Amino acid sequence: MFHTFFVHLFPMNRNLLTAALALFLIGANNLRAQSLESSFEFLKLPVSAHSSSLGGHAISLDQSDPTLYIQNPALLSAVDRRLLGLNAMTWFSGTTIAGAQFCNMFDERSVYAFNARYVDYGKMRETTPDGTQTGTFRAKDMAVGATYTYLLTDNLSGGLTGNFICSRYGSMTSVAVGVDIGLLYSLPDQGVTLALAATNLGGQIKAFENTFQKLPFDLTASVSFRLSHAPLRFTVSMDNLTRWDKSDYHFAENEKAGFGEIFKRHLSAGVDFLLTDRFYIAAGLNMRNRIELAGQGNKGLTGITLGTGLRIGRIMFDLSYGKYQVSESSLICNFAFNI
Repeated sequence: MFHTFFVHLFPMNRNLLTAALALFLIGANNLRAQSLESSFEFLKLPVSAHSSSLGGHAISLDQSDPTLYIQNPALLSAVDRRLLGLNAMTWFSGTTIAGAQFCNMFDERSVYAFNARYVDYGKMRETTPDGTQTGTFRAKDMAVGATYTYLLTDNLSGGLTGNFICSRYGSMTSVAVGVDIGLLYSLPDQGVTLALAATNLGGQIKAFENTFQKLPFDLTASVSFRLSHAPLRFTVSMDNLTRWDKSDYHFAENEKAGFGEIFKRHLSAGVDFLLTDRFYIAAGLNMRNRIELAGQGNKGLTGITLGTGLRIGRIMFDLSYGKYQVSESSLICNFAFNI
């Protein structure tokens, strides 16, 4: 049933997918540095525990995982079986963040998937401009998407995701359509993978009070390389590649805002300790989080992420720790089942 539905939904062959990837590169080139104001910021929240444990933007991990492709649709090409994935993230008290994924193969060269993301911020006070409470309301964000990935050559895969996005805050609703596009180039003999992905291309079709804003577009590049004589894999990533203006980032008062400081805010890196084929430990550093979220003179573990993963039979489990906002740390849990 899914196979028939997807064939009609995405009648995409190699030439059509190649054309879509070309359009992505043209569109990304036209997206110059943007202001910090955008809608649907929840789309930036991490989903993959493994990617998060490597600094948050590791889009070049060529492995079968039902959450990795959320950041780079091309990573879906590594899925070699039918998988059901579930994810959850701890956040502020009263907030629920969760999601689910379903992945399956068409054939040896193509894979499809569906995913859903949900954020419930809980019950909030509703007040008038002078502070008088008039009641309560709930705030929720949701996104559902469908992904198709094709192996363009023996070393190059491309992927495309279409997302339907909705936010409902009290009686107000905002709706958008977004597209994610990615490429993955693998050199298995050298243990190297390179990736490029553009996420959240698209825009709102309904906005709060008719105030339309851009989606939080991101262009990310990443490279992973595994040492041949040691159980280590290093990943280096750069995100926000279309944003190079001082106004795109937060600088403390009297803090230097030269090119070097802006460049550091694009970088993240991590290392996997591949202890066995079924167990890893990972650590990473996100430079932007380290710089912008740390308190004055008290960085601690800010910007540092840690994680681990275990494969037991048909079950996969991943867990990561990170600090993605100023006041609290967060845990991300991924479960996947081979069905």
